[in-house]
Amino acid sequence: MIIIKIKTWKDWKNDFIEWAKAARRKTCKEYVDYMESLSRQAVGSSIEETCKKFSNLTEEQIHAIIDSVDICVSDCAKETYKLIDNCQPNKLF
Repeated sequence: MIIIKIKTWKDWKNDFIEWAKAARRKTCKEYVDYMESLSRQAVGSSIEETCKKFSNLTEEQIHAIIDSVDICVSDCAKETYKLIDNCQPNKLF
């Protein structure tokens, strides 16, 4: 049995929309990865400098604070990925 699938304009349009979504989502997620890395570096060094000004904090406490901030930044990135998957793009044109 031979099955011939003929693509209609609607099929081509749906394929194109899926192609456009994937490219935009990938670009957006790469941007989120980049911003996550920059945020970790900037916030981590800023917190470390600020905490060292206080003499009552140990290195262990400072690293615990920085680790907590890293976890928050990671969680924000994950939520942003979900947001991108849910709404990017809403309309193609």
